[in-house]
Amino acid sequence: MGRARSAAALLFALVSPTLWAAGGTGTYPLDWGHPGETLEYRSCGCADSCWVAEVKNRRTRQTLARLRCDCERLFSQTGARGPEVERAPSCAAFEVTADKPGAIRQALEKLLKR
Repeated sequence: MGRARSAAALLFALVSPTLWAAGGTGTYPLDWGHPGETLEYRSCGCADSCWVAEVKNRRTRQTLARLRCDCERLFSQTGARGPEVERAPSCAAFEVTADKPGAIRQALEKLLKR
């Protein structure tokens, strides 16, 4: 019985990183033309329909604004502690465009009133 558990544990350990990696991507920067700030994007799954985009202060890393899609609905938040609100019942506007990063950038600029 001990060998079977060891083999199962080894198999799980080998497969788990692959399963974890399949759930999304790391964070990477998108173009953001505002000095002292950065726009970061990460996918969390659903064939890139689950994602988070955050504008952060480059020096302090404080979140200034966030857009998030949960595979269906779009949410937004301004400030690190502002309330998250549902912005749209669908994320389709970001999924049907040929320039998803540009659409995200425009929505965040609008959210930050720039």
